[in-house]
Amino acid sequence: MSDHEVAKLQDLPEGKPHPADIEGTPILLYRQGTSVSAIGATCPHAGAPLAEGIRDGDRLICPWHKAEFCLRTGKYLAPPALDDLPCYETRVDDGRVMVALPAVSAEAAPAQPDSRTFLIAGAGAAGAVAAQTLREEGFGGRIIMVDQANRVPYDRTLLSKYHLSGQPGSEKTPLQTQSFYKEHGIERRTGKVEMLDAARREVRYADGAVLPYDIALVATGGTPVAPGMPGAHLRNVFVLRSIADADAILAQAERSERAVVIGLGFIGMEVAASLRERGLTVTVVGPEAVPFQRQLGEEVGKAFLTLHRQHGVDFRLGAAVQALAGEQEVQAVILESGERLAADLVVCGFGIKPSTGFLQGVALNDDGSVTVDRNLRAADGLYAAGDIARYAYRGQALRVEHWRVAQQHGHTAALNMLGKAVPYEDVPFFWTIQYFRQLDYIGHATSWDRVVLHGDLEKPEFLAYYVKDGRVAAAAGLDRGDDTAALLALFRRREDWTAEELGANPASVLARLQDSGPAVSG
Repeated sequence: MSDHEVAKLQDLPEGKPHPADIEGTPILLYRQGTSVSAIGATCPHAGAPLAEGIRDGDRLICPWHKAEFCLRTGKYLAPPALDDLPCYETRVDDGRVMVALPAVSAEAAPAQPDSRTFLIAGAGAAGAVAAQTLREEGFGGRIIMVDQANRVPYDRTLLSKYHLSGQPGSEKTPLQTQSFYKEHGIERRTGKVEMLDAARREVRYADGAVLPYDIALVATGGTPVAPGMPGAHLRNVFVLRSIADADAILAQAERSERAVVIGLGFIGMEVAASLRERGLTVTVVGPEAVPFQRQLGEEVGKAFLTLHRQHGVDFRLGAAVQALAGEQEVQAVILESGERLAADLVVCGFGIKPSTGFLQGVALNDDGSVTVDRNLRAADGLYAAGDIARYAYRGQALRVEHWRVAQQHGHTAALNMLGKAVPYEDVPFFWTIQYFRQLDYIGHATSWDRVVLHGDLEKPEFLAYYVKDGRVAAAAGLDRGDDTAALLALFRRREDWTAEELGANPASVLARLQDSGPAVSG
């Protein structure tokens, strides 16, 4: 190892990250009294500069997608990042801060001999994180991860945001390499689970094979709701859920000129943006007055309507589809008004339904979801996570279809599978990117009394608070990364913020709290 002087102790601010550089390697220094830690300064999820992140005590929140890391150790604390930051040996010599290269390798918890078999049904966000967490926590038993697709877990959020547009996304995908699973003894099995019997603690595959387990996690996600209108069987009519779906859409897009997207939700609008960036003529059809009306309200929805129109997307709002027309391939979308929209390509975004039909001995809700307790337990020896799990958040039962939530579910479920009795208490968060503009959403609100807006909806660049019974139940920010990162930290501290307390700049609110109160440990 070689030592490098990177700063004078007296020049480092107490309790705040400070950027430095060693031979072209960006690092962050973090001083606590006379002790200084040094960690990597680049987020392993998508390469964000962590020097621009928001501090919450000893936690550092990534400015882009809100992954969180410990400033003292570099350990990742919250997804979408799944890898620790490099951590470097430091010492203070006569007031000089010395850092040694290379980084110190983090030591995983030693594996403990265990005769049990843990089954993970599903290899998406929740299942992948659960398997990784079990090994990180020292579980030495057998881990079997079952999925229908013969692929290592990958970042599904990139499909509608970047894959279809042809723009390079910087997010890490796959989540971990195939060699990671081999090195950690995580068995990956491809095949359809015909039945999981919670009482007998066994799964039966479609080929008749039976596999007993000791504890299982069901993280099978959802299946796209198939279009039911006449003509939905025609070629070049698609839904989007998997990389195979995305590849099929992309192949057709490369020989198409006119696309129709049916659905005004997040998948539909991201697909519309991506296809428009690819140069197709795009028309979006939906029954609502504006995009995201149910999730974000009319005012914010209008801002996205304006943004898409500025990029040349056409809309048929308040409209319903009567049928899809064509002989073998789709040629037009016929609206109930009688209007005929020419189309070489149709993408339907009608949402998903939980993939839980194979469960036996577990009560399902009307929507097919599984109710779990605060430890994500669905039954004795059985846990559920991700899109299928209905859990309690601030007094209401939620089923949240967010990538980050699924990853957090997987982490918490794994800890509870190991008997650690850890409640799931994280704040919901998701993001959408359209035309390289990022909207972050924090919290959860199915209804609200008023929306308090700061910023410019025409530009657009804004922060919106969704107020219910006097408190901010959720917030959304477009190109307000510092403030939305701060809101994550503030929502962790309190549940009863008012819009007036948070104001137009929540990042400054968090900074004031940290200057006057005790730090939050990572």
